[in-house]
Amino acid sequence: MDNQYIGKSVPRIDAIPKVMGKAKYIGDIKMPGMLYGKILWSSVAHAYIKKIDTSKAKNFPGIKAVITWEDVPRILYCSAGHPYPDDSPQDMYILDKKVRYVGDPVAAVAAESREIAEEAIRLIEVEYEELPAILSPEDALDEHAPEIHEGTKNICGENISQFGDVAKGFEDSNYVFEDEFRTPIVQHCPIENHVSLVYLEDDGRYTVHSATQVPFHLRRILSQALNIPIRKIKVIKTYVGGGFGGKEDVCQEPINVVLTQKTGKPVLLEYTREEEFVSTRTRHSTIIKLKTGVTKEGKILARQMDVLSNTGAYAGHGHGIVYSMSSHFPTLYPAPNTLFKGKSVYTNMPVASAMRSYGISQLNFATEAHMENIAGRLGIDPLEFRRKNLISPDFKCPNEYFIVNSYGLGTCLEKGEKLSNWKTKRNREHDDSSVTKKGLGMACFSYQSHTYPAVHELSGARIKLNEDGSATLFLGSAEVGQGNDTAMAQIAAETLGISIDTINVIAVDTDICPFDNGAYGSRQLFVGGMAVKKAAIKCKEALLGYAAKMLNKSPESLDTREGFILGENDEKLLSVRKAAMKAYYDHKHPITICFEEYFSPNCNPLTFGAVFAEVEVDTGTGKVEVEKIWALHDSGKIINPLLAEGQVHGGIFMGLGYGVSEQLLIDQKTGRTLNGNLLDYKLPTMLDMPPVDVTFIETEEPTTAYGNKSLGEPPCISVAPAIRNAVLNAVGVEYNEIPLTPERVLMKLKKGVTR
Repeated sequence: MDNQYIGKSVPRIDAIPKVMGKAKYIGDIKMPGMLYGKILWSSVAHAYIKKIDTSKAKNFPGIKAVITWEDVPRILYCSAGHPYPDDSPQDMYILDKKVRYVGDPVAAVAAESREIAEEAIRLIEVEYEELPAILSPEDALDEHAPEIHEGTKNICGENISQFGDVAKGFEDSNYVFEDEFRTPIVQHCPIENHVSLVYLEDDGRYTVHSATQVPFHLRRILSQALNIPIRKIKVIKTYVGGGFGGKEDVCQEPINVVLTQKTGKPVLLEYTREEEFVSTRTRHSTIIKLKTGVTKEGKILARQMDVLSNTGAYAGHGHGIVYSMSSHFPTLYPAPNTLFKGKSVYTNMPVASAMRSYGISQLNFATEAHMENIAGRLGIDPLEFRRKNLISPDFKCPNEYFIVNSYGLGTCLEKGEKLSNWKTKRNREHDDSSVTKKGLGMACFSYQSHTYPAVHELSGARIKLNEDGSATLFLGSAEVGQGNDTAMAQIAAETLGISIDTINVIAVDTDICPFDNGAYGSRQLFVGGMAVKKAAIKCKEALLGYAAKMLNKSPESLDTREGFILGENDEKLLSVRKAAMKAYYDHKHPITICFEEYFSPNCNPLTFGAVFAEVEVDTGTGKVEVEKIWALHDSGKIINPLLAEGQVHGGIFMGLGYGVSEQLLIDQKTGRTLNGNLLDYKLPTMLDMPPVDVTFIETEEPTTAYGNKSLGEPPCISVAPAIRNAVLNAVGVEYNEIPLTPERVLMKLKKGVTR
């Protein structure tokens, strides 16, 4: 029997309130007596605070609280939303007497209006004892460099991972190729800035409304940083206008809780776009060196990667992304001998942390560009070179992180080759007299379906079948704009056999919703989806057990579909509504049908795909115009094709910016961000978005609820290297640094640097 809801483009359950402007985001909430928070940011990159004079601000009319480092608990914590126990460096205070980058919080105020708060901030006088600033990851490792965090030598973390004998692998190779790649700092740029609303309940508990990806981790981190019992904190995640990893960190909520403590009033703390750019989180910039040993036939014998990652002023998810790179390095192009060396360093720059794909966009750009360079130097078609060395369906992961139960990568490449007209377009002859050159490139990717075994994984769901046959689904997993609530409702409706219109989703209130780790690692539909299915199965079994007694039949002979209990030959015997009402109001043996289930996976299937890109390069200006993108994904069974296609389009948009225009520029003399606004930071617009052809190669993943694998993060991974490789095909120049801005493209073209 065909699925009713799985694999169907069910409309988003939150679509109507969002498009009609009725969805209440945190910034829309108004409370009696509500105050407005504002933060004073450091104007220098590295300094001790000698003195803060807040007297003028405190005496300003309408000001209800002013706080500095002297007014907050002196407790070290890490802002990253990692599960407990978190081994990340505990390196930050709510407010500190030392500032480590331009944009570090120095003081905060709560006022009767935003305007009063802004004026009061300007009245706070700070005297700094400036220290030398470190404004590049290379400088951080200099033996004479000042320590940003005492006792660290500016190293946030480092690790080495080796399989086989790499030295011998290079020795046995006919060719050894080496390249260095650089990726930039970029910003998440969610449409909604970081925002929180905090107030005290009558019982002395704190309610925290936050635009967060990790409600339960936020509650725990607040408890740690403020020395408040977890039971005293309730986190409510309302509508969230995008996160992309940036809202996986606790950036502002501790300050807001302190302002609420000092005033006893609700406090809304909402960042401006300029504050969002500098004082939240960014994607790590990296320097990646790759060395590869290859036989004459094009078979890879040895691979080595050295990563230097810039985590900025605080750890955040700092070395976590390097560990992520380490785990993925041996997978896409397995070789008998591999060596990974990773190091993340502190600098006096904006804090880098989780961002969509968690280090794999950096890894993939370097890997796929390096593969393209090698293929060109060997004179082998780059698609065929990849096929010679690609992960196979019988792959056994050397680090035991990932498994392959379902595999559609080969089909992705075959379809992409045909759709893009690869063989013809790759070998077209260029008109030397034309200023514009066309090129076609591609890049592969693999990605995880959650974070096991690197970190703890757990998701819960509770389903309550109501008297009218409808159901309430309580989720701990966070909808942050990606369609999570809709997809979970589809799983519940499919399993229960009732209409999706009768599923009411409640997510997330940490007081009433089951525990969940959060929206990251492309984990939610895999881990949370299985929890929903397990709870739905329990509800269905209870319902059919009760109905069987009513109908004098065996439960095994019954099923549910379209809101009815079915017998043999799909005969409609009884409505779910009637059975549920009878169950709740049975005079002799009333029952409630409500179950809470959890799921913790013990394996991590890989998802696969490839991106093909066609570009036109203007050799007179250096401008790269992306003309077409073909995106092919093996994400298992697609739960909701329309939502899935939307995810791919969004990911391609992010990958496009990463490849050709986005970079957060830091003044190398002062540490100030030079383009921290949406005018100067070159985020692509819809006018820059090329036509996109999305193809899903559906496979069946046996370890998940309905055969699905990850899709949230993979779409952004391979776009930048595919564009870069297309530019190489067009002009014959190896660009090993992104973004491919007109200036960068033109300068190298003028130098006449080719293969």
